[in-house]
Amino acid sequence: MIKANYFIRTDNNVVIVHVKGAWDLAIAEKFSQEFKKVGRQLNHTPWAHLVYFDEWALSTPDVEPVINEMLVWAQVNNMTHTARVYKDHALKTYQLNRMLDAEKHKDNICHVENSSEGFAWLTKHGFHVTTAKVVA
Repeated sequence: MIKANYFIRTDNNVVIVHVKGAWDLAIAEKFSQEFKKVGRQLNHTPWAHLVYFDEWALSTPDVEPVINEMLVWAQVNNMTHTARVYKDHALKTYQLNRMLDAEKHKDNICHVENSSEGFAWLTKHGFHVTTAKVVA
């Protein structure tokens, strides 16, 4: 099994995240703190994030409120768009949608199966990256 971890980087006004493994409360809290630290550097202008979920193996239920609070914080702090990159997976979609009211934000959330589609969608909404890849 893949060890739970993550990698975060920024490119212009886009936060690019790669998540791996099965997440528990400890990794979610650490991630939330780091994500907010990065978000504070961008919150003077609208920003977006693209998250690679293919190597994510879901989370324990206690993670959901932590990630929900982080995403609400991000929206209050000018994050306007989210691209989720993963092969179609019903359980991932279910848990991700529970972490943020996806129906309420459906115009600002995109699920794609490859990163080039995600970056193209973000570009269409005014978010451009210089290096469209994650080194994890």
